[in-house]
Amino acid sequence: MLSAGLREPVRPGTRRRDQPAGPDRTLDGLFTRAARRHPLAVAVREGPHTLSYGKADLLSTRLATALLSGGVQLGDPVVVHCADHRQALVAHLAVMKAGGVCVPVPRDLPAGQARRIAVVSGAETVLCGRATREAWEHDRRRRRLVLDDPELWKRLAARPVDRALPRSAPAESAYLLAAETGGAWSSGHLVDHRAWLLAMAARSAQTGPTGRRVVVAEHPTGPVTLSAMWWAFGSGGTLDARPEEPVAAVDRGVVVYDAEEYARVLDALAREPRPPRPRLVLLVGAPCPPELVARHVDTLPTTVLRAEFAPGGSVLPWAVSTYPAGQDTVSGAGPVIGAAPGVRLSVRGALGENLGTGQTGEVCARGRTLPFDVIGNSSDPDSGRGGALLRSGFAGRRNPDGGVVLTGPGGAATRRDGAAASRGGTANHEAAARRAAASR
Repeated sequence: MLSAGLREPVRPGTRRRDQPAGPDRTLDGLFTRAARRHPLAVAVREGPHTLSYGKADLLSTRLATALLSGGVQLGDPVVVHCADHRQALVAHLAVMKAGGVCVPVPRDLPAGQARRIAVVSGAETVLCGRATREAWEHDRRRRRLVLDDPELWKRLAARPVDRALPRSAPAESAYLLAAETGGAWSSGHLVDHRAWLLAMAARSAQTGPTGRRVVVAEHPTGPVTLSAMWWAFGSGGTLDARPEEPVAAVDRGVVVYDAEEYARVLDALAREPRPPRPRLVLLVGAPCPPELVARHVDTLPTTVLRAEFAPGGSVLPWAVSTYPAGQDTVSGAGPVIGAAPGVRLSVRGALGENLGTGQTGEVCARGRTLPFDVIGNSSDPDSGRGGALLRSGFAGRRNPDGGVVLTGPGGAATRRDGAAASRGGTANHEAAARRAAASR
């Protein structure tokens, strides 16, 4: 059970009265600051529907008050299982303002798996909508708030706002991102506000500001949406959600996909006589294969491509590869990645030891812009030294120039084969990685 781990303080950082958090040092504080500056600006656009910064801030404060009156305490996990992006934004902000930890659940996840994430996290409260509440109909253990119920908001509007809000703090957890291992949801990555803000600031420093809007084609609470929304809000922009559109791209804008979705988008764009020309395409999640980069250059030669390696739904980037507009691509054995700002990559062997140049093992990472702890993971005795050691489930080897070549999938199987592979040279390492991939 992971609930015990969450009930204990996961990191010291409860804010003292003489050390208030700055207004933009937490995710919800950053949003509130933007709402006060431009309350009528659109935060989320979803089809014909919009939600302004000011209204989202107001509704989330009312919902946070309800969470506090319902018993949510500092560090308590709260499930967010919403069907649209406007609901999800209000829910995320409310949980953070109440000092809780958001536990996002994908919209279309089967009911049994959704409830499993709640069990793993220890959450006793669920924020959902009418389209997702069926997953929780027979769950008597958890309090459920249906966010598109008009009666709920009538009751909340009649209550005075709790003066203790907001209760978030930079070093406290903002998210518990559930991780699937071996087909089961058995662990989760804890990310604090500070790490999230640092990662988004580093991205903006490298790519420039997002502009007016960031477009996503993913449904709420997925890794792509989470990565895109806080990046958009950090620039005071709009999250433009287009989950039903086959091609969600805009001229001179910024669009965010995962690699699998982007491959389908390129198929559709190739049939367009005049395809849109976004300024930047950002890929989040699994490795970006060289073939996809080549297709991007052929289809959108004037668009910058940025690929962020964030395995296992971890959202925050471990590594970054950028392909400027018009750059020729070089095919290779696998994607070559370089560590993202604030991240230290390593290649580990069967016993968790660091491997040298040319040796193949599992790609791992830790850093101040990554999750600081893995709930349900006791395999890293040094988790307190610079953050938890995160395992990618991908095999790779380090190049002489310091980059890492991803050679294929390979988690525990690769580590078991690693001791033998480390004695056989680079060719044997790659063969072991291929065997591990085939065994899956």
